[in-house]
Amino acid sequence: MIPIKLTIEGLYSYQEKQVIDFTSLIEAGLFGIFGKVGSGKSSILEAISFGLYGETERMNSRDNRAYNMMNLKSDRSVIDFEFYNFKDEKYRIYREFRRNAKRFDDVKRGEATLYKDEDGIWVPQKELNIQEVVGLSYENFKRTIIIPQGKFREFIELGGKDRTKMMQEIFGLDRFDLADKTKRIYSSTKESLNLIEGELKSFSQVTTEEIAQKKVLHVQESEKSNELAKVFKQENESYQQLKGLKDDFEALTQKKVELGQLEERLPQIIEQKKELVQYEQLDKAFSTVLVEQKNTADKVTNREARLAVVTKETTELESQFKKVTDELKVAEQQYAGLEHLKAELYELNLIKEIKQAHIAKSALLERFQKGKTYVVEAEKALEGSKQTLAAKESELNAIKASRIDMTVLMAIDAWFNQQAFIHNNIQGVQQTLSVLNTDIQAVDQDIVGLKLKDINHWEQELENYRNHFEKEINDIEVELRNHRVAQQLAQYANELHDGQPCPLCGSAHHPHILQGGDVSAAIQQCELRLTDIKDKQDRLKKYERKTVGLFDKKKLLMTQWQENQQKEHDLKLQLDQHKNNFVWTIIEKANEVQFIELKKQAELVNQQIDTLEKQYNTLIKEVEQHRGQVDKFTKELSVIEVEGAGLESEIQSKSTQIIRLQIDTYLSLEETLLAQQVKQREANVMLIEQRYKDLTNQYQILSPKLASVQAEMKVIQAELVELRVVVEQLQEQIKTLLSTHQLQSLDEVSAVLNKQINVADRREQIQAFEVQLEVVRSAVNTLETKLKDIAFDQEKFAKQQEIITQLEQQVKEATESVAKLAGEVERLEKDYAKKQELQKQYDAIEKRATNLSTLLNMFSGAGFVNYVSAIYLNNLCDMANARFHRLTNNQLSLQLNEANEFEIIDYLNNGKARSVKTLSGGQSFQVSLSLALALAESVQSLSKSDKNFFFIDEGFGTQDSESVNIVFETLSNLHKENRIVGIISHVDELQERIPMSLSVVKDEERGSEVVMNY
Repeated sequence: MIPIKLTIEGLYSYQEKQVIDFTSLIEAGLFGIFGKVGSGKSSILEAISFGLYGETERMNSRDNRAYNMMNLKSDRSVIDFEFYNFKDEKYRIYREFRRNAKRFDDVKRGEATLYKDEDGIWVPQKELNIQEVVGLSYENFKRTIIIPQGKFREFIELGGKDRTKMMQEIFGLDRFDLADKTKRIYSSTKESLNLIEGELKSFSQVTTEEIAQKKVLHVQESEKSNELAKVFKQENESYQQLKGLKDDFEALTQKKVELGQLEERLPQIIEQKKELVQYEQLDKAFSTVLVEQKNTADKVTNREARLAVVTKETTELESQFKKVTDELKVAEQQYAGLEHLKAELYELNLIKEIKQAHIAKSALLERFQKGKTYVVEAEKALEGSKQTLAAKESELNAIKASRIDMTVLMAIDAWFNQQAFIHNNIQGVQQTLSVLNTDIQAVDQDIVGLKLKDINHWEQELENYRNHFEKEINDIEVELRNHRVAQQLAQYANELHDGQPCPLCGSAHHPHILQGGDVSAAIQQCELRLTDIKDKQDRLKKYERKTVGLFDKKKLLMTQWQENQQKEHDLKLQLDQHKNNFVWTIIEKANEVQFIELKKQAELVNQQIDTLEKQYNTLIKEVEQHRGQVDKFTKELSVIEVEGAGLESEIQSKSTQIIRLQIDTYLSLEETLLAQQVKQREANVMLIEQRYKDLTNQYQILSPKLASVQAEMKVIQAELVELRVVVEQLQEQIKTLLSTHQLQSLDEVSAVLNKQINVADRREQIQAFEVQLEVVRSAVNTLETKLKDIAFDQEKFAKQQEIITQLEQQVKEATESVAKLAGEVERLEKDYAKKQELQKQYDAIEKRATNLSTLLNMFSGAGFVNYVSAIYLNNLCDMANARFHRLTNNQLSLQLNEANEFEIIDYLNNGKARSVKTLSGGQSFQVSLSLALALAESVQSLSKSDKNFFFIDEGFGTQDSESVNIVFETLSNLHKENRIVGIISHVDELQERIPMSLSVVKDEERGSEVVMNY
């Protein structure tokens, strides 16, 4: 995480808005934040931590954090922090608190908003997952990036067990805790083993002997089926010959009937064929000529009608064109003198504007005289209101001097609120303890109701019951399995007869057949006992769940009871400490009655001040109102003077432009008469222009239109002459065709052509009939020749059909039997293969379960995690010693003892080991700094960031000048390792040596302020 910019306002001692730009500080690599004790240096780091994670080291959420973090003179607190994360992505976190205007101690903590920079735009993020963005949890953040006061030596002072736990959390060593994973895998493997064992039991009856027996039966049935198929084939051939003969006799009868029907239609088809020939001849000869004759006659009629219309239109256009031409000549003469009329109209408009300017100038002069009077009155009113305001200001300052300091009142009020808050917390904890005691007693009664033999060893007692039931189930299952085997053997024995093969050994000779008794009753008894034991086992599981739930509930309640008891003790100590913090002398110590009376007096004074301030503000507004009126009236007078000068200039300028008209004559007219003169001249000019324009447009439209209709009339006349010639030629051609086809008139042609015969369809129908007739005649002749001297025996055919039906059913049954036996053989072979595969799986999983059981014993008790943690700690020691040797001039070294605790090797005393608690304050800082840097490097290397940031908030005051030099050199070299180090200190020597730093100065009135030092 690399900081970019931090904005804070209303937080702790920071009253006004402060913006800290880290850009130049980050570029320097090493920078400091300096200031006196209590100036607010550490608050900068706390603002960053709280802005990101919503957590602080100074106080927790139970301490009314929002109220206590807000500056007492502020109504809101703001934290706005911009930073780069380990992926070099730019983010911004914004938090804001607001104080309730009606209740001073009620501070609402607003929700934080996270933004991401996307192409220069801050885009709000849906989820506030700071740990994912920064790459560190809050605990790791304060140990590796920003180390608050009081936490710098935490790592080295932790005990071995706590330090191991911390390493486990920081480096995620939980991934090496394989006990639970191994246990889950072992349970899963055991379950798989049980499932496969169950499946194997279902294949216990599948044997190679049974498969062989089924194969023999399959061969026998196949041979029987083949014999039946041969017989069926021979009989079927005879049947098919008889059936073919029967079909031929039936077909001959049907074809004779069809031939008679076709011969009845033959005369009609011959007549249709003749009619088709005549229609095709006349259609080919006359259709084209008749169509052309009709089209030509239609064209003659259309052209004659169009000629009449065009002739009329030409006459009308010639008359209109002559009229427009005459009127245009007159309009052209008037249009030539239009410029002179426009010039006189322009001058007349100027005279009109000059007259309006004279009238406006007279009105301005009158307004100017009235305005002078208003300015004098407004100046007098302004002077009087100023004197009243000064008197009210003196009265207000006098009563403000007697007001009690509100800061002191707010601090005392906060003390009483905190005392009430602690009292309420104590009462709440005591109520919780009472409820917990009741719940614990109820759980104890429920545990007594379980009727356990030994409450302290209840788990062993349940385990004994569980093992007992499992043993009984196993014994019964073995007994049941033996009975079923005996029952199966007895069944085989009963089915054995001399000469028949044994299903087990295959022998056909059975000298000593097993004589077994009936074990059905024993099997039924075993099954009843097994059901009873499993029922007891189920009841035991329910009993065990209830027992575990009660003991877990009691353990949780006891933990909560102890936590609340400790909380009550802490709150009482906090209350005692709070009472010692009362330092004010304005009232008796902790006398709330006096404080309430003091607040009332202060409130009365404040009310008087509020009243006077309102009056004072009213007078200020009144003064400003009078001043505004003076300014307004003065400005208006200036505007009037400017407007008057402008009007005079306008009159002089326009008068010089009048040449053609007598200006005095027209100025003497009334304004309405002058306006009428202007309108009349404007109307005359517009009338001349419009008439000339309209006549010109008409001329331009009529001229080409007249030429067009005259040309069209000539074209139509020529077309009519040509069309009449074509009509005569077509009439002569029709007479010739009638004579050729020996017809008297066109009516005979029309009578034939009006039938509208579809030639293609008619020809296709005739051809289809002729083909069908020939095919049927041929079929009848063929069948008569084939069946000549042959007779069909219906009785013999029926008898053969019955034989085929019976044989067909027998073949079907034999085939189904063969298929069924083949299916059984295939199923048995698959089951046997499955059985062998399951046996292989069972052996492999059984071996895996044995190995997992061994691993489970190895990983229990978190031994492997402790081992890995020790390796990480040793690596940290090696990394820390690289700097610790330098800081101590190779006199001291850090190592881990057998208890996983840090100790010091003192090379000045023959390399003897001693406790880290024997180190001086300066040496403790040195070893803590070395470890902190090593820890930060290890953790931040996990995030794969190429540039890292580290902040130290304490420790340099314990170093002598030589040690300070070494520490400073060490921190300076970190910049070369791409690390950025920030230091918070009040040591002046460090401030002089660090070129880039911030200074925090606390002002009594304005609060803490941040100043950049270059």
